[in-house]
Amino acid sequence: MNSWQIVFSSGELGWIAVVSILSMILFIGGFVLVFFPSGSAGDRAIWKSLPLQVAMLTVAWALWIFSIAFAPSIGTVPAEDQNPRPMLSLQEMMVIEDAKEDETHLHGRGGAFGNMDYLAMDGLMPVVGPDRPMFPTKRPHFHLPLLLEFCFRWCSFMIVVLPLTLLWSRRLTGLRLGLVTVLWSTLVFAPVAHAISGDGWLEEHGAIDFSLGLVLLASGCSALFGVPKHDEFPACSGSDWHSATGILLMWLGMSLHVSGYSFHADGRAMIALVNMLLGTSCGILIWSFSNSFLWKRPFTDNTAAGTLAGLAAIAPGAGFMLSQSAMILGCTSVVLSNIVFHATSRRNPHDPQRQLFSTLGVSSLAGLLGAGMFATSGVGGQRWDGREILGAIQGNTDQITMQALAVATTVIWSVLVTWLLFKLFLPRHRTV
Repeated sequence: MNSWQIVFSSGELGWIAVVSILSMILFIGGFVLVFFPSGSAGDRAIWKSLPLQVAMLTVAWALWIFSIAFAPSIGTVPAEDQNPRPMLSLQEMMVIEDAKEDETHLHGRGGAFGNMDYLAMDGLMPVVGPDRPMFPTKRPHFHLPLLLEFCFRWCSFMIVVLPLTLLWSRRLTGLRLGLVTVLWSTLVFAPVAHAISGDGWLEEHGAIDFSLGLVLLASGCSALFGVPKHDEFPACSGSDWHSATGILLMWLGMSLHVSGYSFHADGRAMIALVNMLLGTSCGILIWSFSNSFLWKRPFTDNTAAGTLAGLAAIAPGAGFMLSQSAMILGCTSVVLSNIVFHATSRRNPHDPQRQLFSTLGVSSLAGLLGAGMFATSGVGGQRWDGREILGAIQGNTDQITMQALAVATTVIWSVLVTWLLFKLFLPRHRTV
């Protein structure tokens, strides 16, 4: 259900708009420089088809994916009463208001999928106001027009889906590739995003994810499919100029984008940005240390993978924890990711398929559990129902259980759906 606003804060509008566009340009540009730097004929064909893939994903996003992900949950918004009761007294109205625990009766909460309120961008467009257009807003971001949130979420969507598109483009092309990525976005990205960020069932039950944790986990798990095990990929050592530049661009772009998830240009956005920078810094250092002392490799080897691991580890709890906790989480998560990376990539340490799984997948898993451990109300504040956001360190051990439930359901669902998609769209001997 929408409310309609006429005047917004120009400062916060500019902040979210800049974060949306600039962060996506930085991250995707960095990803391209790091993971697909070669100039072979095959790579040139991939880049020629990329605008087509982005266009298909954007149209699908506007027509139905945004609605499935962020509209009120199916069946949770009651129909309007066509025969309203007589006007109540002030005392009766106060009793009713005091009995309301949250806004479920108005906005819908707890379902697995969003309804069709925003289908084909219905409900996002302005209407005629007294002296200027009136723009719809959506709880809890009443200070921003819903159209701006639509654009910001689209950038998040592209950051998550485009790496998979580039990976899968080595076995699928043209419309078939577009169909697979659109189906994946509809069946995996949208329900996972709705469950935690769209008033879905995981958020209702108490799971927390400040930004992209669960969708990065889904993307990392899905990266295991669609590419043969022994396919050759270009090297990605982080030792030449384009890889080093790409690492910095990814780092800055992802950090900036996660800070926008506060939806305010305030202190919480700043602590999220600082946590991303510090946590990722610790992750890169620990990755380099592990390469040197555990695996006896050059400390700069696969620095890009270490950067991705640090980013994915901090993103789920960037706006819920103190900076000291972010540094600890960055170190511990990256150690786990580094071990998985080297254990699964012995034959080809520059394989983006294994890199995406061991960095985005493993690190976001550890980051989600870490958010349940280190979250503090001093940074995170309160939930939608007034409860404080507390982690296990502050005595709320149930938060770890809820985080584990969110992780398990996301892994199972993303693996199952992606496996079925490639069973349908690839010959059996070409699937993983």
